[in-house]
Amino acid sequence: MFWRDEVRAFSLALSGSNYAEMLRAVHGEGHPALWYLILRGAHDLFPYREVLPIAGALIGIGAMAIVTFYSPFRTIIIAAIIFSVYGAFEFVAMARNYGISAFVMFGLAAVYPRVRNSLWFGVILAVLCNTNVPSCLLAAGFLFFRFVEMLTDPGGETRRDWLVFSGNALLAALGAFLCFITVYPTFNDQAVSWNLAQLGPAKVLSALVDSQWGFAHLAFDFLPAPFDAIPINAILLAVSCLGLVRRPAALAASIVSLIALKLFFYFVYFSSYRHEILFVIFLLSLYWMVANGAGGTWRHRQWHDTAQFIGTGIFLALLLVQTGRLLSPLQMQVEGVPDSRSADVAALLKRPELSKAIVMGDPDTMLEPLPYYADNPIWLLRQQRFGHVVPLSTKGRHELSMDEVLADAERLHRQTGRPIVFLSHLELQDRREERFPHMIFRDATTLRPNEVRHFLSSTRLVAKLWGAGSDEEYDVYVYPR
Repeated sequence: MFWRDEVRAFSLALSGSNYAEMLRAVHGEGHPALWYLILRGAHDLFPYREVLPIAGALIGIGAMAIVTFYSPFRTIIIAAIIFSVYGAFEFVAMARNYGISAFVMFGLAAVYPRVRNSLWFGVILAVLCNTNVPSCLLAAGFLFFRFVEMLTDPGGETRRDWLVFSGNALLAALGAFLCFITVYPTFNDQAVSWNLAQLGPAKVLSALVDSQWGFAHLAFDFLPAPFDAIPINAILLAVSCLGLVRRPAALAASIVSLIALKLFFYFVYFSSYRHEILFVIFLLSLYWMVANGAGGTWRHRQWHDTAQFIGTGIFLALLLVQTGRLLSPLQMQVEGVPDSRSADVAALLKRPELSKAIVMGDPDTMLEPLPYYADNPIWLLRQQRFGHVVPLSTKGRHELSMDEVLADAERLHRQTGRPIVFLSHLELQDRREERFPHMIFRDATTLRPNEVRHFLSSTRLVAKLWGAGSDEEYDVYVYPR
């Protein structure tokens, strides 16, 4: 069952009557255009909704195939990668743009000895910049890797090599520029971190030791207080960089990229697992390139084997943790727990009395997967309009009451004659005290007992759709009663 971010991208990719209108629609969304172009092109060739999961799966499987057939890793490491929560689920079963990053980074590692002195290196970095925004920083990390490698290459680099590097830097900058003009200025301004307004030296130090805003989901995200205040995942990743200690370019690029991502997740937007695992893919690519002899050399041996042993061991442990995490989605499949209950809502909407219903919900984002399964019109409560994509904007109604929900339902029913289906992420029954539950970002809903009773007496509960891998689970009400 598809999650809202998957279908949101699909809805945007199919918006507009041509590619130019589609690109205008995705401007400011927060993602570069490559994934939307892939989806739009695939749908133009095969006009079926199934292109969404097939495109995502093919890219993810391609990334794992590159690792399997071309990487220098031992069989046990390859198995840990392809049978991990990212290798078998996040990049394959989830139809998102992050699998493209893995495909490009693993592909770069495989061909690096042949492309590092050609402009193809810059072309690959430009493509990587347009997979997602964090990957722009990783593209810069690869470019920095090549720069330090050239400085520390014992054979020395020729004037032509430096000219080629300059060309590659320009190509990478062009890719970053295309990404920037696509994502900025964002209309999802509510999703931007409020830490950005407090940027300063002290705040930068706070960002580096923070445990919540970056790399909080890779492992050990279950620690109780006060241990949850320790940025243990970031520390483990930093130690993992020591596994590259014999190669100055790899060590420098890994540390600089880790710091850059840590600051990005703190000052720009909060990271989830799908963002954080990109750095693990980046590290795997560097380990791969180093195994093939890249990364420069130290003029004098300054490091002991102990540092490399510890760093590599910690990194292997992190990889095995990701393999262990695959058990969670597998268990959900065995138990029949869907990732989202949106398909169940679509099944309800096939009932004759609900086939023409207008659907609304709280929060509005719960409705974004529905267009994949049903054609019913969707009313966005906080934006006060019909639509399929919810802008995470500071504009709109951030405080919502049940009387306002009911008023919208009454008005829409009066104007159209259609029934109104309401998806509530909050369980409304038997509430006797006033509450102000937080919904998403800065949005909240006020639950006053008298308003809740009025809503319940005016509507009919038709389904309780709980038990999902994501937060897309809810009670389903119909107005009028």
